Amino acid sequence: MAPRALVVGGTSGIGLALARHIAAAPEAIVTVCGRTKPANLPSNINFLPIEATSMRAIKQWIDKGTLMGNQINMLILSQGTSNFTGREETDEGIDRKMALHYYGRQLIVRELTPVLKQDAKVLFILNGKEGSPAHINWDDLDLRTSYSMSTAAQQSATMLDIMVQHHAAMQKGSDRRHYAHVYPGGVLTGLTRAWPWYMRAAVGVVGPLIAVKPETCAERLLGSLDNVTCAREKDGCFWSNIDSDGSVIKDKAVWSESQRERLAEHTWRTIDSALCDSYNSRPLAQNRSL
Repeated sequence: MAPRALVVGGTSGIGLALARHIAAAPEAIVTVCGRTKPANLPSNINFLPIEATSMRAIKQWIDKGTLMGNQINMLILSQGTSNFTGREETDEGIDRKMALHYYGRQLIVRELTPVLKQDAKVLFILNGKEGSPAHINWDDLDLRTSYSMSTAAQQSATMLDIMVQHHAAMQKGSDRRHYAHVYPGGVLTGLTRAWPWYMRAAVGVVGPLIAVKPETCAERLLGSLDNVTCAREKDGCFWSNIDSDGSVIKDKAVWSESQRERLAEHTWRTIDSALCDSYNSRPLAQNRSL
């Protein structure tokens, strides 16, 4: 089947490399979304602008119906930022990093489920390796009172682990979508542009020795994706955590139904609060890293 892919955060780095790799398939149609249109896109890669830190902007973007004419068989969520600031809230009251890495991604999946094919693959590109029961604060899920860079990274990774299992468990009827949380490993991307100059300089020297190019990351992931998901589905699992070499990360925590529902309830409450009328009079957040 010809790929019909949507890559949010697909304007640079891993996301763009994945989009280009998919677009090389015969009759593929790919849409990339982000702040700025990449240069020299192939004719079968379309671009749609999106402000992915804003729940309202995401909802408005989806409600325009631009994507509703096509059934998507691969949804990739790679939007992100890497900086050393503390908690920085959007005008919707959500930390900017967590809006990109977690909340916005969940909203996109929820709203686009009607246009996902029944056997679509949904990939969350973040850190499918680090999430664990030791890395979630159930009493402060949005980290309003316990925020740090490390806790934000660990919390977002763990919540994505839980939600891939939640989305898989919530499928009904003949739906057989596969939800995966991917650990890309060290990849040479533009996310370091927000780092201090001395750290960028260090990465420029050491990076090529310990990290791979985005194109290599894309080849490893997509080259083994069908085999990985098919093997998992034979075992009745429609979710996976995938390592940087494209293999399944073993021994990941299996979350209980009550844990999944608790996080889902928090997630939708937080997102819907951002979408409610009390926020409609506020200006949309400024564009940030995607």
